[in-house]
Amino acid sequence: MFQASTILPRLLPSLALAGLTLGTVQAQNAGRISGQVRDEAGQPLVGVTVLLQPLSKGTATNAQGQFEISGVPAGTYMLVTSYLGYRNASQSITIGPGNESVTADATLSVDPLQMSGVVVTGTFNPQSKLESSTAITTLSNRQIENRVARGTADLLMAVPGFRVNSDGGEAANSVSPRGLPVNAEAGFGFLQLMEDGLPLLEVGSLTFAKTDIHFRLDETISRLEVVRGGSASIFANNAPGGIVNFLSKTGNTPKISGIVKLTGGDQGFHSDRTGASQLFGLQRVDANVGGPIAGTPLKFNIGGFYRYDVGQKYAGYPANVGGGVKANVTYGLKNGYVRLYGKYLNDRVAYYTSVPYQNLNDPQQIPGGPGFRYGTMQSQYQRRTTIPNPFNNGQGSLSRDLADGQHTRYKSISSEVFIELGNGFTLTDNARLLDANLSTDGVYDLQPPVSGAAFANQFLAGYRPLGATGYQFTYADNGQPVDINTLNGNGLVNLAGIFPDDKPATNAINNLRLQKSVGKHQLTGGFYASRYTIKERLSYNLVVQEVSNRPRLLNLTLSTASPTGQALFGGQPIEVTNNGFLYYSYADGILFNSRNTTQVLSYYAGDEWQATEKLRIDGGIRLETSHAEGSSPKTAILVNPDAQFTRFVGAPSAANRYGGSNGGLDGQYRTLYDNRFLQNTSDARTWDYRFSTFNYSLGANYKFSDQLATYARFSKAGVAPTNDQWAYGVDLNDASGNSTLRGEVQRVLQAEAGLKVATKQVGVSLVPFYSQNDNIPFTVQVSNPDGSFTLVQQRGKVDNRGLELEATYSPVQGLTLRGIGTAQRPRYQDFNITVPLDPPMQAQRQTVNLKGNRLEDTPDLLLEGGGEYTRSGFTVFSNYRWFGKRYATKRNTIELPSYGVLYGGLGYVFGGENLLKGLEVRVQGANLLNKIGFGDAAARNGENFSTTYLNATAANGNTNAQNAYNLVRPILPRNITASVAYRF
Repeated sequence: MFQASTILPRLLPSLALAGLTLGTVQAQNAGRISGQVRDEAGQPLVGVTVLLQPLSKGTATNAQGQFEISGVPAGTYMLVTSYLGYRNASQSITIGPGNESVTADATLSVDPLQMSGVVVTGTFNPQSKLESSTAITTLSNRQIENRVARGTADLLMAVPGFRVNSDGGEAANSVSPRGLPVNAEAGFGFLQLMEDGLPLLEVGSLTFAKTDIHFRLDETISRLEVVRGGSASIFANNAPGGIVNFLSKTGNTPKISGIVKLTGGDQGFHSDRTGASQLFGLQRVDANVGGPIAGTPLKFNIGGFYRYDVGQKYAGYPANVGGGVKANVTYGLKNGYVRLYGKYLNDRVAYYTSVPYQNLNDPQQIPGGPGFRYGTMQSQYQRRTTIPNPFNNGQGSLSRDLADGQHTRYKSISSEVFIELGNGFTLTDNARLLDANLSTDGVYDLQPPVSGAAFANQFLAGYRPLGATGYQFTYADNGQPVDINTLNGNGLVNLAGIFPDDKPATNAINNLRLQKSVGKHQLTGGFYASRYTIKERLSYNLVVQEVSNRPRLLNLTLSTASPTGQALFGGQPIEVTNNGFLYYSYADGILFNSRNTTQVLSYYAGDEWQATEKLRIDGGIRLETSHAEGSSPKTAILVNPDAQFTRFVGAPSAANRYGGSNGGLDGQYRTLYDNRFLQNTSDARTWDYRFSTFNYSLGANYKFSDQLATYARFSKAGVAPTNDQWAYGVDLNDASGNSTLRGEVQRVLQAEAGLKVATKQVGVSLVPFYSQNDNIPFTVQVSNPDGSFTLVQQRGKVDNRGLELEATYSPVQGLTLRGIGTAQRPRYQDFNITVPLDPPMQAQRQTVNLKGNRLEDTPDLLLEGGGEYTRSGFTVFSNYRWFGKRYATKRNTIELPSYGVLYGGLGYVFGGENLLKGLEVRVQGANLLNKIGFGDAAARNGENFSTTYLNATAANGNTNAQNAYNLVRPILPRNITASVAYRF
């Protein structure tokens, strides 16, 4: 593991040792309290927190809902039981002298919106959601399971205000909070994704490496807490949009308890499997166990998963293969605790990219092309590739496997120390060391499909003066000739990218916090330090595919005149492609082999003031500083002239962008695929930049009663540039290639107010909000007349105003209805882009003002409704999610239609005292109606042309938009899974 040059790696064990010396194990006494916690239907509740006040001595219920607290001195106490999704219950308990045992059972009533639940995220002190002055969404372990989420991002559709694009698969997806601009490659750009209070990786917006790739949903998760906007920027770096915090189980039960679960899915029915093997398209095992270690003050938890999955869109090879394990151990102190965590994840997941379609504003399948439900542009025919090693200037080879997909190897150790120092002081320290290595292999959409004949004729016309006489397409995998005009009934070819990418990263993080109670004030001060190093190895390579489901790569050759005619080529063919590759290490793409180290230091302070019995006011400030330094080798086209062609096409030079007679890697002009080979040079561009941002937030909560509260909050925060800004940030205005774009701090202003209601039957959170986001970098993708495209980064301003709603209603015992809604209007306020004029003058450019345009990929309306009914061990649940219309382009020229998706399932828990006690069976499904919907579409085709041009009628009677092709990413198809679990 890479060790950062910082004291942080040495800090974790020393803090744990300090915790052990500052506390002593609480002495055992004779009194004992035991009991069972059930819901209103009489079913035992697992994992309920049972706390004895004022001793702060507690435990959690086991699989039968039972608990036990021993070593209780004689006296009178308040026994408080709390569980996410249920209202707290308390009862007075008296322990007499001697070895007295007391039984204290409890029944909890449903609190679906969890207003009485205590949260620890986005606040300096644990408090209930009702009393909080932030917008918070919480999900218990059971609620997580009932979401039927296919991954981390998919689960976050439960959060109002979040626009989630989870159509890429189980991981590597993107989340946009409250209209903050996040494209499909930005991941968690304005959010901090955390596990047990610390970032999974400090940087949440790496290209081809979204943060959720390092996290999986499994049985080790206790609950989820999400803070939207508000105070998030005080508690985490670069997180004005919110904090997503997954909290792990910690073995806080009186006895050893756990779960083993087996899951299968219907993925095999949509693959090439036959017979009984279709039943095993998904094979997954989950396990978790935790509890006290007998005879010691230690508690532990360990769990993980392993799964083999052929994928919901079968590409001819397994899509998701791998697993992970997590563990923690807690040492209880008289005045606190010390907890150590360990995690290892080695997992491969498919990343589904776009498929070609026709008719820009009413997507339709291309005849013979991939279907919208199960179609994919990846296949076994292009699974394994070997290319000249672009990171060694073409010397040697680089082999890649598409089945590796997004492959994470993530290792971390973490610590958590909490100590009550006395006199109102408490000390908390969280630390993490991590080593993550992510490789990405996929087939990426680049350009809309084109006529294969037209594609070949472009080359034929260019080389006919040199003796080219015709062309021939063949399959790259077996050399079989194909008739391009009739191929697949569409005659189209697709230019795609195979971009091998590796991002090894290390990160050391520490968060130290000191708190002091002074009267009605809870004062907090803290220091956060993080140091990360990320290496980037990324190469662009272009391939030619047929347009079909699970396509094959195509080779194109040009025939030439025989020696009796023009003898330049001696009758040898011109090889346009090799093994399906049009360009190895594409010179008009990018090649990076960079390294960046960033040191982040943050200082924060806050005060929570209980001004009156009903009014609570809180405020906080955070000063973030970052220092980034690194380097990346410059690039240059490999120049190797083929002398016999120089007098005909000219020598390679800057004037012809080192084309001319360049023979590339092999020195042969007639092998076109390596003639534009991009390589690293011995020189490097460097950067050394410092940034600072000052964040502040002020909020207040007025609690009218235990059922009604209101709050308001104002905040302003900065988002500093991170790794990708410099790794990819070549200053195109500097011909020397020495300059790296510095980037600028983005500023995000937010204001919100909220109403919170928590009655026995109704829970409501209603939050109107406003945000203004300045200096936001946008990457504009524009197609060029020659079919290539240009990426230009420009900056703009967006504001958004909207309304978020979470509501639950429990009309009868066991039934809970839930609704989620987001209504918003994110609009560009200050943004211009430069694009080609409408045809036929595309070589000329124009500037277009986008003020007032809708933010792309972001619906104005997102809705969800659903319910859950539980009785006598049976559970039935369902929810329907609706996504409004949205534009795929900044110019608002491609509009994707609205769509709705149905989820649901049922389960049964065996109770009583029979042999099946603790057994659970469950069947659930996503996209049950197998609807077709579209998450996003490639923007560049629509950015080129105006709405007027696209709506104009062409010669065939269709509009230009109807005649056009583009690329779109459909939502994932129906998936049914069944599981059997045993809790003990």
